[in-house]
Amino acid sequence: MTLETSLVSTLTSDIARLQPVLDHDGLWALFVACLVEGFGIPLPGQTLLIACALMAASGKLDIVTVLLVAWIATQLGDIIGYAIGRYGLQRTLTSGVKQGERLARLERLFDRWGMGLLLIARFLDGLRQTSNLAAGALRMSWWRFLTATIAGTSLWVGVFGLGAFYLDRDFHKIVDVIEPLRPFALIATAVFFAALALYLFGKRKRPVNRDA
Repeated sequence: MTLETSLVSTLTSDIARLQPVLDHDGLWALFVACLVEGFGIPLPGQTLLIACALMAASGKLDIVTVLLVAWIATQLGDIIGYAIGRYGLQRTLTSGVKQGERLARLERLFDRWGMGLLLIARFLDGLRQTSNLAAGALRMSWWRFLTATIAGTSLWVGVFGLGAFYLDRDFHKIVDVIEPLRPFALIATAVFFAALALYLFGKRKRPVNRDA
């Protein structure tokens, strides 16, 4: 079995497993999954978006409604995630970090480069669920965050919603690009947050006194 066939088979299996949920809850399942992914709960929002788009391609759903539900839910989830990070995690982070200059440096870096990170994170598992929390906790400016999340959400919904709708049976062309990155994205997320915690909470090395 080739990698392409394996990836398509896996996604097809995931969609088939979620079909009873879609048959019972319809677009509400898509809404909830896209919403809660925005603030750190890993539900299959991306798979449900593809599944709903394919159902729309077969005439079972309206594609405009699918896109609107996914876009609105994702946008709301991202904003909630940012708010949790800004008004909840940020206070915890500030009180727990002893080296305040390290936190201030990270905040400046995230405010400068965070827009690009949020755009990339939208397409990668792990980062998609946590990047909004990080943006809030590191006090990324509201307008920069909102600009990035609107752009990222629109691209994500367009690629996986419209892409699956128009490609239909050839949706593996999307899968071939994104799915191989999933395990690397999860590893990168774990490494990123481990390094972040070590940087923020690790003890600073004392300078060696060579005169002693």
